[in-house]
Order: sequence, then C-alpha cells, then structure tokens
Amino acid sequence: MSTLSPEELLAQLQAAREAGGGKPGSPERVRLHRELAAAAPSFVPNLLELGRGLQLTEEATGADAFTEAEAVLRQAVAMSHRSAPTLVELAYFLNLIRNAPQEMEPLLEEAIDKSLHLLEDAWAGLINVLVEQEKYQRALEVSEKARRIFPDSTRIA
Repeated sequence: MSTLSPEELLAQLQAAREAGGGKPGSPERVRLHRELAAAAPSFVPNLLELGRGLQLTEEATGADAFTEAEAVLRQAVAMSHRSAPTLVELAYFLNLIRNAPQEMEPLLEEAIDKSLHLLEDAWAGLINVLVEQEKYQRALEVSEKARRIFPDSTRIA
C-alpha cells in the first residue's frame, strides 16, 4: 500500500466531510472516514471526525458503534502524543456516552495543563517578536495581559 501525501490526506478528509450532504454521522461519511482511518491510522484530524461521526450515526444505537468510537478516540489521543484537543474529545465521550465523570476529570486537567503551557509559549513568542519589530507599545499591552494569567512566568517580560 502506498503512503498518501499530505495533500491527498487533506483531500480525502474534505471529501469525507462533504459526503452524505455534510451531515455528521451519515453512513457515507462514516464509511469514508473509516476508509481513510484504515489507510492512514495516525491521521488525527480524521480519527476525531470518525469518532464524532460514530456517535451520531444510525449505528450508534448499538454498543458496537460506541465501542468503535471510543477505540478511535483513544487512538487519536495516542497518535497525537496526548494533545489537548484529543484529550478533550475523549473526555467528553467518556462522560456523555460512558457516564464516567471520574475518567473525564483527569483528562480535562491534563488538557488544561497542556493548553496553558502552549498559551504561555505563544504569548512569550509574540512579545519577543513585537520587541524585535520595535512595536513596544503593543508588546507592553500583550505582556500585561499575559501577566494577569501567568503572574509567575519567567518567559513573559
């Protein structure tokens, strides 16, 4: 089997999204997301779409669709190195479908920690680039805003 290029992956993802009139959970849409997941099992955007679709499909009345959805969402978490968006998606699934708030809580806490770290990195980078461009007033405004959320940060000047 040949490897799909990034352009081919995105084209197939878009085709799957548009299938079935763009209706999430439509059988055609779920089928195309499944095919793409088989061809590219580490393509996280498709895994998230498939996990959502399986929760909405007509098949979702049975446990099999939910079991598949959970497996796909766990795969997305693993393939993304536990990215915040995948953790949130799995957490909501576990709470809403599996009625497992005790499993949702640590996933959301991890997602928050990862998101805050990313936000701090983004603000530090923005402040630095504004200073490099001699946009001092804007850098000061961003720094003040960032300091309200990260008062102890050594990265935010």
